[in-house]
Amino acid sequence: MSAREPAAATGLDEFAALVRGIAPGSPRSGPAPARLPVCRFWPAALEAASRAVAAPLAAALAPLMPALAWTQNPNYRRQPPEPTFLDRYGYSVIAGPPDGPPALARAPALALGVLLLGPRTHYPRHAHPAVEVYYTLTDGEWWRDEGPWRPQPPGTAIVHAPHVRHAMRAGDAPLLAVYLWRGDLATHARLTS
Repeated sequence: MSAREPAAATGLDEFAALVRGIAPGSPRSGPAPARLPVCRFWPAALEAASRAVAAPLAAALAPLMPALAWTQNPNYRRQPPEPTFLDRYGYSVIAGPPDGPPALARAPALALGVLLLGPRTHYPRHAHPAVEVYYTLTDGEWWRDEGPWRPQPPGTAIVHAPHVRHAMRAGDAPLLAVYLWRGDLATHARLTS
């Protein structure tokens, strides 16, 4: 479902209400946040986003980079979908529950963050029980259920209901998207066929 579909408006309104309730987290102390190999694509992704409709959001994200802790789904770390996937995939939580990955702010009812895929990276079919909304900052292709692959430009909202199989892939440039999860935040996505 994309934001252009009528049912998406209700879901986006619910997420907006949850985002307004995010409480600031405690200042970080200790070692610098974790970095992953995919972070090498962050500057190019932000540059591409800054030339698109998502420019204001890209400008807001840019100064967060030093504070972002990057992570990967533990299911994929245990069994990567292909040999180079972990070098070209990662996400960072901006706001999320205290028992989840490190976040800049606490939000017990949602997870808000960024997904980054390197060029020509295919994030295979997967599903999870959380409701998910992506807001694209760069070009990419997205797939849902039986669907065809659809190119989605920057500024598109993509909604996935619980347990809906979906996938995404980057073209010649990195794919950067903001994500929101609500519902079951503890269960990680699993690859599907």
